[in-house]
Amino acid sequence: MKSNKPLELLKDLPFLKKHKLGSVDFLLRMGQVVERGRGYVLTRQYERSHSFYFLISGHVNFGITVDQEDDEFSVGKSKETFTPVGWSGFRSPFRYATTVTCDEKSVFIQWSHSHLEKFFEQEPALGRDFILFVLRKSMWLLRRVRQQIANFTYTGWDLDFGRDPEDIEEDGDTLTPDTLDVIKQSPFFEIFPENILYKLASAAEKRSFISGERLFVQGDKAEGIDLLAYGKVVLGFNPRIDDNNDNDPEDSVAVRAIHHTGNIVGIGSSPDMTNGVTAIATRNSVVYHIPGEKIDSIFNRDPVIAIVFAKRLLWLIGNLLSDSRARLISLHYEQEILAVGNLIEQNATQLSVRSTLHKLPLLLGNVLTLEDAFDILFSLEAGGSTIEKNIPRSSLHILGRMYKEYQFFDGLKSVYESVSEAPAGPTAEELRKTSASNFVKVFEYVPYIIRGWENLPESTGNIFIFNHLLNHPYNTLPNNFQLTLDSHFVSSMVLYRKYGDPGIRVVRVPRSEEYGHQNYYGKLGHINVYTKESNLRKETRTQRLARRENFYKTAGKYLEEGVNLVLNPEGTSLETDESPGLFKPGAFYLTASVSPEPMIVPMAIANFDKRVNKNVFAMVIKKPFRISDYVKDPENNTEELFRFLENYRNEFRGYVEEAIELAESEASRKINIGTFEKVSK
Repeated sequence: MKSNKPLELLKDLPFLKKHKLGSVDFLLRMGQVVERGRGYVLTRQYERSHSFYFLISGHVNFGITVDQEDDEFSVGKSKETFTPVGWSGFRSPFRYATTVTCDEKSVFIQWSHSHLEKFFEQEPALGRDFILFVLRKSMWLLRRVRQQIANFTYTGWDLDFGRDPEDIEEDGDTLTPDTLDVIKQSPFFEIFPENILYKLASAAEKRSFISGERLFVQGDKAEGIDLLAYGKVVLGFNPRIDDNNDNDPEDSVAVRAIHHTGNIVGIGSSPDMTNGVTAIATRNSVVYHIPGEKIDSIFNRDPVIAIVFAKRLLWLIGNLLSDSRARLISLHYEQEILAVGNLIEQNATQLSVRSTLHKLPLLLGNVLTLEDAFDILFSLEAGGSTIEKNIPRSSLHILGRMYKEYQFFDGLKSVYESVSEAPAGPTAEELRKTSASNFVKVFEYVPYIIRGWENLPESTGNIFIFNHLLNHPYNTLPNNFQLTLDSHFVSSMVLYRKYGDPGIRVVRVPRSEEYGHQNYYGKLGHINVYTKESNLRKETRTQRLARRENFYKTAGKYLEEGVNLVLNPEGTSLETDESPGLFKPGAFYLTASVSPEPMIVPMAIANFDKRVNKNVFAMVIKKPFRISDYVKDPENNTEELFRFLENYRNEFRGYVEEAIELAESEASRKINIGTFEKVSK
């Protein structure tokens, strides 16, 4: 292609007009106009960078190779004029971050990276403005990835990831870290000399925000750089606006949480830059704001350090892009471990072969080694090299739900130990309350919703029935014992919170090899019954009737004393989509044997059979009733009772579907950055 019109188009850009004509002409003569056909590969991921391009016309695709997947994964497409391609060559490790392919015949301006570097050494002021222009154009690529992320739904719980720094009292008397200390802790500023850091510290302004207050809004002019001193800030992105249009922050979707001292919250240090996100404090927070004009004043005095600063901004955007692309991969494939492995692979050239980060994909793959995986992440996040800090921080954004699931699983182990290893002394009633109290804390790690609190009776001595769900194998403790999540949810999150007592449960007799079951339930004093999952003993009809009468007598005594009874009328457990099973008459016979007749409180549940990291636990509490309202004398009207049970099971299925819809509704809600809503608790 012989036409030089694309080069003339570049010459008209405002940032070039303020520089000497001879320098600009030389820069343009260094470049060449190239035309590439559909399917042509401009850059290959991980390949050492050789050329930088501006797209003039056509259409390009940015792709990432994902391990274990056959197809290259697209992380963005562009037909925008001056879209930068190959700009990762301006920063270490000087390798292409993506494979860029022409989706149609396209025209570019191409420069050799080595030639540009030599030119920028001679003309650092022009080089600074060139790189800042690349920076502004690359922000579009970050926006595109965030738009793709925003298409996915969230439950919200993955934003409170990781371990916070030391808890800080929010009483107004907190000692704010010194400005210079905050700047020195910032990974962004670690490459700059002491004299520059002192100047930046002198220029910084302290700004305090209360929880729920906005720091800045997407689309507004970016006025400088904000560094977090302490607190927590969530960044929200509104995919439906253009930077030049009015923005309602209430429509923003949370995409990142920041809670480390020295991390950059907002970036704006060149003309015409706008905020790419809305920032809101989710905890009382302090940031140090360095105004853009003071940054320009500090760096413009020395063109050489100015170009270093411009490249550092590009480094920051590159990290944000890498983080967002890894998150997108995680959401698309629903495989967090795959995304973390890809993130490590992208940075493999900078990592030591002995880095413990290489172990992560293996350690994350087993629930019993998750603790080791997160110990590595938190350790390196706090004390690793720059790259070893960045990868854990990006990984934790991806692994937020897995971390919550790990905390949940670790909580299950603690609950089990609090009962099975309890010393002699506490009564069964005290242990039941201890277990329930601990379970309340455990369930706070995961999203759940309960509807129908108003249907709970004010008085106690009722029978609470629920559809019993299978446990997911992932939650099996190392001793092969599974704490039934649904029944503990009923006891702890409803009965214990409402009445201060978790009630008495009807628990199956364990098989002889289930020592974990025996160690736990044997101390809680629940009512034991035989089911098909128990080791059924051979009994005569007389023995079987005697055992049933003994159950009625024991359970009836608790009810008459005002203790709530929790049981499931199926006598087995199923998956949510199959629930409930056939209702057995035992629970309904029981109500007829107690005076006064207790209320039956139906509680339909969903998703307790699924992995907690991608689901919402849901419960609907329905209006209580008495069996006598439907069947007179159930013991003697067997046919009428079984007809009721069949009809009621169908009705109860509707309750379960209501719980499923409730869970799906909560899971599909996107976090509103304006109010920072979370899944209802």
